Amino acid sequence: MKTIKLISISTIALSMCLLAGCNKDSAGGTVSLWVGNETGTVDFFQARADEFIAAHSEYSSFKVQAKGTDAGSIAGTILKDPSACGNIYTVAHDNVGKLAQSSCARPFTSEELKAQINADNSESFVNVSTSEVNGNKYLFAAPYISQALFLMYDTRYVSEEQAKTFEGLKEAAVAASASLGKSVKAVECPGTDGFNFSFTLLAHKEETKTACIKIYADGTTNDNQSDCQNDDQVAIAKWIRDYRADENGFRFPSDAGWTLDIQNQNAVAFIGGAWHYNSFVSAVGATNVGVTLIPTFTLNASQAFGTAVAGTEYRGGTFADCKVMMINSKTDAKKFEFEQALIKYLTSIEVQNKAFAECSIIPAYKTFADHASEIEGVDAATLALAAAQTGMSQYGIPQPFVTAKLNNYYYQMGAPAIYQEIVDNAKGAYVTERAIQEGLYKLQYVWQMGEKPTSIPETLPSYNIRGK
Repeated sequence: MKTIKLISISTIALSMCLLAGCNKDSAGGTVSLWVGNETGTVDFFQARADEFIAAHSEYSSFKVQAKGTDAGSIAGTILKDPSACGNIYTVAHDNVGKLAQSSCARPFTSEELKAQINADNSESFVNVSTSEVNGNKYLFAAPYISQALFLMYDTRYVSEEQAKTFEGLKEAAVAASASLGKSVKAVECPGTDGFNFSFTLLAHKEETKTACIKIYADGTTNDNQSDCQNDDQVAIAKWIRDYRADENGFRFPSDAGWTLDIQNQNAVAFIGGAWHYNSFVSAVGATNVGVTLIPTFTLNASQAFGTAVAGTEYRGGTFADCKVMMINSKTDAKKFEFEQALIKYLTSIEVQNKAFAECSIIPAYKTFADHASEIEGVDAATLALAAAQTGMSQYGIPQPFVTAKLNNYYYQMGAPAIYQEIVDNAKGAYVTERAIQEGLYKLQYVWQMGEKPTSIPETLPSYNIRGK
């Protein structure tokens, strides 16, 4: 694994109050710890923090107060007023850059903490935990929770073998249709947005386990490294268009919502994340749940395009994300050493494994999939869920949206709607390969420019839309 070399703060004459000064807070020896609000999470981390203090006499004057927050949305609150937020807080990784660059977080200085982060995590998770300030890179975050999409299926209709491929899922849907006396789809996803419907856009070649797409490779909109017009992406778009049109293929959720669709057996499988799992269990019954990796699919002759030849096998992809602990820029400097030591313990492999066993929190460290079955006190269903999610990490990329601008360009500026138009092909506008290429050009243009193009060039560029 590549180790990011982090410049010592002292060598560049930055004070401990880097990034707009760390005001002294009045909490004395109390450190507020903001974690997720999932069931049992607050009590778990409160207990771990208490045991850490009890085991380290040098920190006996400190007290930790854990609190649950929505880690996916708390960044906005922190950006408005970091002084009103926890000394240590949990956020989704795509907020690390903007929090660091907005003087809302302190970079780690503990060599022991930095070494643990580098040793335990994948290069991609280390990269998203790092941010550049004043021309230098610093490690601001410690990963400890992972997230990815995977497949859940109804075992009454889908066998373990059928769940391995999209072709197998369609076979199961055909049989279910005959059994139930109605048209049943193979698979459904929870939404049409750029995250919940991304398994085709982010598909990987199964042979090489490499992604077929580039999205903001350098974390900026002008790096000219977004590429969704290559031969693989055109062929994949042709495949999902055909699978969507098939009577027993893919469906988007109805107005009633995906949970009711699954409950009513309108689809026999579902692509979602761990946060959807309990709802899926409720929809099909605990004894009827199967989970596995997102399946593979294979191009036929009519779907092949250029170098993406018939017989090429892909696996549906995912954003493989992590949630991280960061230190508030407004924390008292006298607490900083303790906070780093506490984070080192709370994000250690030992505690991540305990969090998995007690709270079903999926760890972020890179070797978890190899050791999950060794963890005691975890039922088979939870182990299967974790194995599916962590197994998808090799077919995933982190959301690279380190700024609000990139996030908006990907999600909010009409790009997901363009991709859905290609997939649905409701008006017959994306029948030809050239039309699909033009649709993907529009998508990529939005990613890089934040608006739809007013015209389509005769010769379509690859990733260099800006012409620079």
